[in-house]
Amino acid sequence: MDIFIGVILFYLGAGLGSFLSVVIYRTRHEIAGIFLGRSQCTHCKKPLVAIDLLPIISYVGLQGRCRYCKNKISPLYVWIEIISGLVCTLLYFKYPFLNVELSTILPIINGPLFLEFIRYELISLSLIAIFFYDLLYQEIPDIFTYTGIVLALIGNLISGNPLPQNYITGAAFGAIFFEIQILVSRGKWVGTGDVILGLLMGIVLGWEKLIVALFLAYLIGAIFSIGLLIAKKASAGSKIPFAPFLVTGTILSVLFGSQLIDWYIKILFQG
Repeated sequence: MDIFIGVILFYLGAGLGSFLSVVIYRTRHEIAGIFLGRSQCTHCKKPLVAIDLLPIISYVGLQGRCRYCKNKISPLYVWIEIISGLVCTLLYFKYPFLNVELSTILPIINGPLFLEFIRYELISLSLIAIFFYDLLYQEIPDIFTYTGIVLALIGNLISGNPLPQNYITGAAFGAIFFEIQILVSRGKWVGTGDVILGLLMGIVLGWEKLIVALFLAYLIGAIFSIGLLIAKKASAGSKIPFAPFLVTGTILSVLFGSQLIDWYIKILFQG
């Protein structure tokens, strides 16, 4: 039954990802009414109907082209939907808030787990927006990071976190970590957007999981960069957006950070 629920939540998450792609596009092009107005083809400006907006299904059915002008639709749109769906499903398996019993007609909702699921799902949407915006435009817009910070602060308050100093320390460490890099490199390595993102990461994760997230981000970033160099898709001086790696590290730390910390401590004291 959990697998069935996971599939439903995957498609729900993909739907949120579809909406997120519209928000990213309209934010970049400063289109009034980010959350309002009908979606349209970015090429021919033809308004899209409901059958054109089904997450993943419409893209596959239309073979990645606009129904009207036949121009190619960027595959990044469907990747936003897929990643949003996967994150939503994985969060459910971490916080399984539904208890489905054969003796009851309606599923029983576990309140605390549901709040945790909603908390991290909303934050994850902000992070995914940052991921793709930086990937596309090499920029981290304040609207997404500050939205994530507000959501994280509200989430910490609602969850009644007994260790707020952990998140205060994490926020300070995250911001200072990138601020030092700005000073050392004179702004060549990272920018102000990374400082604010570091602040967000610390508030979401706390200082312990923040270290895990940073380690994963730099590890994945290094592997990816080496791969590009070997494939001759980039040179030593190429500028590679780093926010996608930070976001990946953050989401992985949300999902598996505690297990990774426990695994490391076990190796440290038993190995």
